[in-house]
Amino acid sequence: MSEQIYRYVTTRTDHVVKLQLYAGRSSVARWFPTFAYVAIVALSWVSAWLFYVRQGEKNNLYIASAMLALLLTLSLPWLYRRYQDSFLSSLLTDDNLRGLVGPIELTINDQAIVEVGPLSTARARWLEVDRVAEEANHIAIWLAPLIVILIPHRAFETGEARHQFLGFIRSRLTAP
Repeated sequence: MSEQIYRYVTTRTDHVVKLQLYAGRSSVARWFPTFAYVAIVALSWVSAWLFYVRQGEKNNLYIASAMLALLLTLSLPWLYRRYQDSFLSSLLTDDNLRGLVGPIELTINDQAIVEVGPLSTARARWLEVDRVAEEANHIAIWLAPLIVILIPHRAFETGEARHQFLGFIRSRLTAP
């Protein structure tokens, strides 16, 4: 394969995704949402049940408590994702991202992958690439536990070009 060059512009959203990927590699970040969901939902249902046990048939407010528990059960995953996205976005202000957001030039060839950004350059031989993963809107090439080259799908003209790119990268990772 000859050298291929991809040019694209990174955005604030791309860096939010990168933070989410980093958080996903942390065991605390992976288990906390599940733990919090189970704890909050369980406590809300126990509260509704205790309200019924205490008040019995004298008071129908236990129905409202059960409805609140149901609402929490159904909406909490969505609310957590929305909170997480807004929290990460608030961390990444324009001042924090100065020099990180902007034009990127990604060069790949048979020996290495090189990403040149506004203020930094990442270069790795294929032997040094840990893994590659296709995310919802990005391709993540992991060089180390906290070093990732994140390529948005919009960097490719077509879906077929993206699949060829992924095929080449995966072939380099399995090559001797």
